[in-house]
Amino acid sequence: MIEQAIRIIRVLLGNTTSVSREQIEERVTQVLQMSDFQDCDRKQLIREIESIYSVRVEDYRIIEREERRLPWLNEKRGVINWDFWSRYRAYLQDEKNFAPDTLNKLDRLTDRILDGLFDPTANIQIDKKGLVVGQVQSGKTSNYTGLICKAADAGFKLIIVLAGIHNNLRSQTQLRLDEGFLGFDTQHTRAFNLNNNIRIGVGKINKSGTAHSLTSSLGNGDFTQGAANALGLNFDTNEPIVAVVKKNPHVLRRLHQWLSSKVNLVDADGRRIITNKSLLLIDDEADNASINTNKPEWEPTRINGQIRDILGLFRKSGYVGYTATPFANIFIPLEEDNLFPRDFIINIPAPSNYVGPEKIFGFQPVEDEDESNTVYPIINRIEDHQSFVPDKHKQLDQLPSSIPDSLKRAIRCFILTCAVRRLRGQTTVHNSMLIHVSRFQLWQDHIADLVQNQFDLYRRGIDQNDRDTLEEFRATFEDDQPSYKSYITVSNQILNSPLATTDLQIQVHLWEDVLAHLNDAASRIEVKAIHGGSREALNYYDHRDGLSVIAVGGNKLSRGLTLEGLSVSYYLRSSKMYDTLMQMGRWFGYRPGYVDLCRLFTSRELNEWFCHITHATEELREEFDYMADVAGSTPEQYALKVRTHPGVLQISATNKLRSAVMVHVTWAGRLVESYELKKEQSIIDHNLDSTNTFISGLSDSYSTINNNFVWYDRSANEVIDYLNGIRTPENLKAYDPQNLIRFINAQLPNGELTSWRVALMSKRNSSYTSVFQINSNPIDIGCFMRREDENNSDSNIYYLRKSHIISPKDEFIDLTSEEYTRAMELTAEDRAKKNKEGTPSYPNGEIVRNKIRDPKKPLLLIYLLDPAGAGMPTGSNPFVGYAISFPGSDFSAYVAYAVNEQLLDRFNMEENVDDFIDDEN
Repeated sequence: MIEQAIRIIRVLLGNTTSVSREQIEERVTQVLQMSDFQDCDRKQLIREIESIYSVRVEDYRIIEREERRLPWLNEKRGVINWDFWSRYRAYLQDEKNFAPDTLNKLDRLTDRILDGLFDPTANIQIDKKGLVVGQVQSGKTSNYTGLICKAADAGFKLIIVLAGIHNNLRSQTQLRLDEGFLGFDTQHTRAFNLNNNIRIGVGKINKSGTAHSLTSSLGNGDFTQGAANALGLNFDTNEPIVAVVKKNPHVLRRLHQWLSSKVNLVDADGRRIITNKSLLLIDDEADNASINTNKPEWEPTRINGQIRDILGLFRKSGYVGYTATPFANIFIPLEEDNLFPRDFIINIPAPSNYVGPEKIFGFQPVEDEDESNTVYPIINRIEDHQSFVPDKHKQLDQLPSSIPDSLKRAIRCFILTCAVRRLRGQTTVHNSMLIHVSRFQLWQDHIADLVQNQFDLYRRGIDQNDRDTLEEFRATFEDDQPSYKSYITVSNQILNSPLATTDLQIQVHLWEDVLAHLNDAASRIEVKAIHGGSREALNYYDHRDGLSVIAVGGNKLSRGLTLEGLSVSYYLRSSKMYDTLMQMGRWFGYRPGYVDLCRLFTSRELNEWFCHITHATEELREEFDYMADVAGSTPEQYALKVRTHPGVLQISATNKLRSAVMVHVTWAGRLVESYELKKEQSIIDHNLDSTNTFISGLSDSYSTINNNFVWYDRSANEVIDYLNGIRTPENLKAYDPQNLIRFINAQLPNGELTSWRVALMSKRNSSYTSVFQINSNPIDIGCFMRREDENNSDSNIYYLRKSHIISPKDEFIDLTSEEYTRAMELTAEDRAKKNKEGTPSYPNGEIVRNKIRDPKKPLLLIYLLDPAGAGMPTGSNPFVGYAISFPGSDFSAYVAYAVNEQLLDRFNMEENVDDFIDDEN
């Protein structure tokens, strides 16, 4: 009933993106006077409408090759019947409650993508390739469903969607298209007919769109020639045909063979082609399996070659890849017959109600005792997992005999979350818990059994009102523990922060009210192991009143698949490939009405890695936005820009980056930090002596700022001489002093990096000091405590935890008060432009480097580190580390070195797609 009331209120408010509280209250009053809605809760209606109309989305950004662009849509728009699109838009508004601003931006974006392709009715020979970059779980499926609807209206008569490498993702994608495009349930039929019993989604809104599907949403509903022929469908029909297929060599071969039988022309070059249909090929998760990871002299990988073969069958084809992690796509070779997005790359921002990496992790971990105005306090760092699932465990290692306390707590949290959602009136919704700790199916099955046993204990205890069991749940709900914040604390923290404005349903509940729903919640939960060898499936669609499930899995749950109502995640899968790790973050997405009930249990190491990724991807997005604003930027130029980003060296599997044998790296506008130091005593002593010599040789003129010593206008030669004397680990290629020196020397002829600021940082009241000669006076310099990362450090290497040596505000130590004030203003403007909540507590470093810092005036910061942080003996000399804030440049200077040497020596990671492809056919 409340859903119908919301629809009527939205109709009364009209298609506006901004309404006042008074307007909402007026329309709610009007609807509550109707007899059907008199029992609806007024406050809830107002809250729901306010939530919808508070959502905002930034405009998309695009980089494209202008010389290949053929604008056509505006000229043809008036003669196109937008049947498929009109009903899909109505479906998103009425059934999915999309915000008006989100709908308007989706409309404009899909128009722009379609216009970036070609007129499918034109008598031309053409192929276009583009890439759309979103964020993990941010709604890319809705985006390309909208594009498919518009493409079908415009005249694309064959649409192929490549939907991941697993059956469950393909089935889920098919079902989404059944609801959003076809309007009927393909489990019962694949060709449109008038049976109202199978109408779903858009089919219930109107019956104007007629289309056919070669595939179904059944688990075995992928493409086969037999099923396609059995449809009795005339390939030459003027009605659109769609096929949703896995990226599987067997499936793609069958599809290519079937399409080859439809060839109707042999061109002058002897190429057999289809001329009577324009093909739109949507490549979902375009960075997975589609990339040609073979060396240039080899044949392309099977899936890559098959995609290109299918495209090559058509006289008119458009390829649009969708991904949240585009790093590998940017390294595709630029040859014309490959899948590089040479025509356009579009960056689509997520709506303001999207819960993404920035809101969950931020750029550095939030410590247990701290609070943040920009990060949700939902992460629980765990330390009891090594005896449960050790890092780098093997398939045949000893299986665990029990689950750790942290996983028991996570299960309790899931039961509590389900109960609170019921208390909030969210009774016919899906609830999911993800347990992702091993890629081995044997381990997944075993862990699912252990979880089932523990869950059964809890369920029986709740059902029987066992005092001890209920006390455990009460404590989890009400009491804070080390490394754990209770439901009361988390909800209160969010309510008292700017983050609360993104979800108006957050509230604090009493334990007695939650307890009343605990048994109902627990009784509905199932435990399932989800993997290629399992018969279990996450069949949310068949549970219209809501499915509550604890899903234990690995690769099948790690990419593309949406876990509906995901609230609690227990995640231990380690990876240093940015794209792989980010894709495993199924907890990103939309959590309307229950974001304060979500929990993520993970290790400190993974927490820190996600902070790294968040920062690296944010930088690349900002790089994209910058280039999109520069006239004439092309996808090839963006590819070059990405390749010059030092962080890209850890971004993807090495076999995906084989084409980038030489990388040209620029440090313009970058912050460089030494985070990996040698423990060899002779090197420690040498670096300390070199630093003391350097500092003692600086001028008498310096400033003391917050106990730190700052020199201005030092020559580049002084800094180069100092860097020449610093010894670092051999594999620190990206931040190696010799590479930095080469970069500085390349910029000096341009009149940049000529006048350095040098800051010797000294910790006030430090328990460990070292004497330095400053202006011929001995002065105690306070050493900083930087703990080592135990997973990356060893007896030879001191690897700083979080990979940071500086504190966030250190980079601005040399700014004048006017410069600092201006930096804060620009930072606030940038946050407002991006709809980021909260007031910044210090400037954005990238803004300072590119808009405040003079290209002539970089900043070198020098730190002395307490040897205790590296586990060194008492009395050892301090370590010396440095950071450099390089200003942006008006010129392009690069340093080149071999990417394979950097990547393969250090990480030795390759992604073998065949390892992940279930041979389900």
